[in-house]
Amino acid sequence: MPTLLKTVDFFAQHSPFGAFASFTVGRFGKPGGFGLELGGPPPDQDVYIGMSRSREGAAAFPFYRDAPRESGAKAYLGPGAADTSAAEQWRTFSPSEITRTLGWASDTWKAGDLTLSLKTPFCVIPDPDTIGDDELRRCLCPALFAEITLDNRASLEEAFAFFGIGAAEPLRPLGAATSAGLRGIARAGEWGLAAWDSLSEEKSSVRECLTWGLLDALGTASSDTPLPLHRLANRGALQFRAAPGESRTWTVALGFYRSGIVTTGIAATYLYTRLFPDLEAVLAFALENQAYYRKLCDQRDAELDTASLNEDRKFLLAHATRSYLGSTMLLHDERGALPRAPFSPTAPLHRPLWVVNEGEYRMLNTFDLTVDHAFWEMRYHPWTLKNTLDLFIGRYAYSDEAQDATNPERPRYPGGLSFTHDMGVANQFTPPGSSSYELADLDGCFSYMTQEQLCNWCLSAALYALPTTKLLTLPGAQPPDRPPGDLLWLTGRRSTLHACLESLIRRDGPDGARDGIMSLDSSRCGSGQEITTYDSLDSSLGQARGSLYLAVKTWAAYLALSRCFDALGEDDKAAESEEQAARAAAAITRHWDAASETFPAVLEPGSPGFHSRIIPAVEGLLYPYLLGDMEAVSPFGPFGELIANLRRHYKTVLAPGVCIDAESGGFKLSSSSHNTWMSKIFLAQFVAECVLGIPLSDTFDSVHAAWQRDSGCRDFAFTDQVHSSTGLDLGSRYYPRGVTSILWLL
Repeated sequence: MPTLLKTVDFFAQHSPFGAFASFTVGRFGKPGGFGLELGGPPPDQDVYIGMSRSREGAAAFPFYRDAPRESGAKAYLGPGAADTSAAEQWRTFSPSEITRTLGWASDTWKAGDLTLSLKTPFCVIPDPDTIGDDELRRCLCPALFAEITLDNRASLEEAFAFFGIGAAEPLRPLGAATSAGLRGIARAGEWGLAAWDSLSEEKSSVRECLTWGLLDALGTASSDTPLPLHRLANRGALQFRAAPGESRTWTVALGFYRSGIVTTGIAATYLYTRLFPDLEAVLAFALENQAYYRKLCDQRDAELDTASLNEDRKFLLAHATRSYLGSTMLLHDERGALPRAPFSPTAPLHRPLWVVNEGEYRMLNTFDLTVDHAFWEMRYHPWTLKNTLDLFIGRYAYSDEAQDATNPERPRYPGGLSFTHDMGVANQFTPPGSSSYELADLDGCFSYMTQEQLCNWCLSAALYALPTTKLLTLPGAQPPDRPPGDLLWLTGRRSTLHACLESLIRRDGPDGARDGIMSLDSSRCGSGQEITTYDSLDSSLGQARGSLYLAVKTWAAYLALSRCFDALGEDDKAAESEEQAARAAAAITRHWDAASETFPAVLEPGSPGFHSRIIPAVEGLLYPYLLGDMEAVSPFGPFGELIANLRRHYKTVLAPGVCIDAESGGFKLSSSSHNTWMSKIFLAQFVAECVLGIPLSDTFDSVHAAWQRDSGCRDFAFTDQVHSSTGLDLGSRYYPRGVTSILWLL
């Protein structure tokens, strides 16, 4: 079983797959609730989950603001309308009464006789082209579950549990308008909660309540007292009865639904709307199949519980999983905008379009996140990675020229193929060849990431298509009927692989001046210069040209292309790629500082980043390792000097005051910046332990977990950008990229 958490007062998302929806709860005295297509902050709904006995009144988990004094009736009756009796009949469980555990698919609170467990099922999702709608319906049902247990065995009077919500607009009861047995509370057709009750209204153990005075109604309820149903009200709840001497558990489905075309640029609907006609159908299906979903949750919890990870890593993986799922959209391409890949079925039943939103920023399929989500997606739904790569090829590729940004005259040279930073923002797909982020004439944030995204396509394609990837060995990975790799897809992308290699070589520099490392910026930058994914850090990681981080990643991209060409039988192209990798390794090694046993963060002596030291120098080693290319990452292999030096570099910078924060003891990505990113820390830890053989103390994980639970991050579910000294959130809230932690299961 998951262990009890030391700190229980933090938000976590609870999110179904592909619905861009979440139920956020867990922060004491803060509203949360249902969120559809939400970036941040969490929803602004009071959540009332508790229990009552007639002589004791009600006690609830503290997932709401202080009990409101003013009633919604004041809009009709004037300011005198107040919840005058609620304070006498209602109390909030104190922090000392509450325990909490977080499993991979469960989040459980207990206080007194009441237990609440939120269940978030997730599993391997087969390609929709390969399964029928019955199986697809199970995979895509946009719902999760709350299990409420009320132990009334020690009491001689009846007791009640309740699950309620206070929203901004009027709610509606479901019982009178739906099939017999479904009772619930919903907001229009967008979201709601429901439970089954097959008994008549008179004998029902599940009752609906809708009233401005919800606290008063729940705090004074008895089975002899009817609950109000006032359809003007914006507070509603389900109430459950336990008889004296009885312990009961009820399952509540929490469902989401958004119909119609939801995006512009590319017209798309949620794919689940092709399988469910409305919210009521979602809730009913979820409840009908609750045993199946409960089994999935139990399997995921057991899988993480038995994994050989410390408790803090288990927490971080579980916490990050929820925010990744909460950022996902599985859409249906209504008009066939996504080009079908070569050799694909010509007339599929559905046209899936995959999007992962960039957390609070809501950018669509940000490519420097896609490459980091690949590890998760290769385990659970590899076809989504292919779907994204195909859309980048078909709509978000471009060709440019290259230019020397170190020369004031900016001479131009042949460039080549690359890809945009993202595909749009806030459900708005950008026009072909453009992103929502990138602008010309900048040196920092919002400039172009041309080299970064070119490398990302090469690396992601290799991870998806090659049958040698270690990601295929993750327990539970891959649908059982899927053969390893996808060489058919890779064959269809042969011309793209050629163009990527040519483009990488040209950005290295003009003929006769190439060393394997990017030295030319994209002409799209105008008077500016290219940046990397580390846009909000300083020049130690932000500048692309001469970046140690990006140089090692480029080396990895050449190796990935070489392995792809090997698989296609193109020996000449494989050799050319390998030669460029060798040049890059040699060039990086020339910058080794033997005296300090480190590399400079930027390989340009005149750059402010030259004197910084960085942990992501080793990030590129991850890819040949995952592709099974163990010689490439061996200190005794063809790139042995580079690997040995990077290992010494990592051990040197992993010191207080350099890349370990002297105050908190947590990781700093750069010695010269306090802005540190959790997802990239996880990558660096994996490379250290599994690729370079450097053991790391568990105390690092304790610090990193505390940042998420105990500091400012606790207000926003999983948060990626953190101040390394204080743990305060610096951005990237509700962020999906923390699932790089899935690598720990290797």
